[in-house]
Amino acid sequence: MFASPASVNQRRYEAIRAYLYEGASLAQAAARFGYTRSALASLVRDWRAGKLTLFAEPGRPGRKSAPKKDAARARVVQLRRQGLSVYEISARLAREARPLNRTGVGQILAEEGFGRLLRHPEPEASASPATPGRDTTLPPAKVIDFAAFPERADTRLAGLLLAVPDLVALDLPALARAAGYPGTRVIPPVSWLLSLLALKLTGTRRVSHVDDLLDDPAAALLAGLAILPKKSALTSYSYRLTHDHQRAFLAALDAKLIAAGLAGSGEGSSTWTSTPSCTGELTP
Repeated sequence: MFASPASVNQRRYEAIRAYLYEGASLAQAAARFGYTRSALASLVRDWRAGKLTLFAEPGRPGRKSAPKKDAARARVVQLRRQGLSVYEISARLAREARPLNRTGVGQILAEEGFGRLLRHPEPEASASPATPGRDTTLPPAKVIDFAAFPERADTRLAGLLLAVPDLVALDLPALARAAGYPGTRVIPPVSWLLSLLALKLTGTRRVSHVDDLLDDPAAALLAGLAILPKKSALTSYSYRLTHDHQRAFLAALDAKLIAAGLAGSGEGSSTWTSTPSCTGELTP
């Protein structure tokens, strides 16, 4: 019962307890209870922040069970491990005479610690158990090729592009050059900054959550890239930044703001009391 918990909340509790109380490493605790390392790290983070409820209050109103979800849970997990999307899993369950809508499938996957797949629904013929993980295979980040950009693209983040006129007015590339921000052979400094800005503008809490933006063209378009850099690349870039980079950037930004009449001489951003975080970001 305790080594192989059956319920979702008990499984979460035992995994978090093994890591925080028993002294197991994150990888060991995750493997013991069937989580990925990143999934367990997210559960621990949410628990510490008070956003994860492991024990329901007695007498809590509402439906106490979801028999259709419970009956399909093991099969949903099995199909996801074969690389099938929410849409494909729901369709497969319907053919197997145990129908469960996409919402129910998505809830099970979230409860079991699976992340989102980074693609849209494809024909069933394209889904093959011989190609697990195909959903998260993404192209490399590079400067956008507008000739290859589609005439129409669907996005849930079009509001990001409303920031473009102000960024042009501030001449962000010049600010990046003045601060000495580094670039790479493939991605220029301003695109790295815009990729990190996309996270801030969408309220994405951590660089490691950039996966939530990788399937949306507006985020990449804001950064001038075919796709945003992956979390490992963004994390590595953040560690290359120093406090001197940030001070130089804020000083150059002050000059722009004051020249545009958007701030007085004593109101610039470099007058904030700031400390560098471990990833080089400024925390006002």
